[in-house]
Amino acid sequence: MNGVGGPLLAAASALAVVAGVRSAVATGALSQRPAAGGAVLARLPGGAALARRVEHAGLGVDPVLLLAGAIASSITCSLVLLLVLRRPVLALPGLLVGVVGLRLVLAAADRRHLRRVGEAMPSVAQMLASAVAAGLSLRQAIVRAARDTPDPLGAELRRASGEMDLGARVDDALAVLAQRLPDPDLGLLVTAILVQRRTGGDLARALRDMATRLEERGRLARELRGATAQARATAWMVAALPLVGAGLAEAAAPGLIARTASTPVGAGVLVVAALLQLAGIAIIRRIAAVTP
Repeated sequence: MNGVGGPLLAAASALAVVAGVRSAVATGALSQRPAAGGAVLARLPGGAALARRVEHAGLGVDPVLLLAGAIASSITCSLVLLLVLRRPVLALPGLLVGVVGLRLVLAAADRRHLRRVGEAMPSVAQMLASAVAAGLSLRQAIVRAARDTPDPLGAELRRASGEMDLGARVDDALAVLAQRLPDPDLGLLVTAILVQRRTGGDLARALRDMATRLEERGRLARELRGATAQARATAWMVAALPLVGAGLAEAAAPGLIARTASTPVGAGVLVVAALLQLAGIAIIRRIAAVTP
């Protein structure tokens, strides 16, 4: 038991860090002082870009604490590898865990953010169509849609409405909105509005048709995610089996992985296995990507 006590303690510490961060995010404790976090990060190399990325992803998390969690994860994983493999060189890849994990968290947040935007797009298009058909101008229709649309799309529409109140043209405000939110449905809606305004035509009818098409696309995406949920879960379970097997082998025979890594051949086998594991996870992510 002494041989595996250190790795188990380090692994438990890593799980405690992850659980603490998730609990703080869920309760909103990490978003108490986002402005202060952004000010601190602005003094670090690349900190301002990270703060903008966190804000754009809609995490609502203090970027300083998010960065601290990534650093803690890197240190913890490096200690786990050092205790298990007992070779400092092989523990160095653990330092990349925090960087990769932070990128994955931000990418997942971006996808959730854009998914929420896409889910609200049909109702926004329908509200704009109804307002324009009732005789309101496009500017007034956007203001009304911004008031009735939930966040995050509602916040972006209110921002565009504020820009128009400051003197920006409707076309320019919509173009900037599409640049801030790289959602394909929003891009289609903005393009349709701009084309109709420049060429003329029934804007209300075009918006109603767009709302119908966006609703069909959203329904298809939901059906695809539901149909592939079991296959994606099975794929991730298969990808996790080597890690679980390595942990069980180390628990059954303490020092097994360290003895394997002590020889050049064994270390090479572990490196190749890790690379193949990462390649398999990348392929699974590519296959599991659902696009309507």
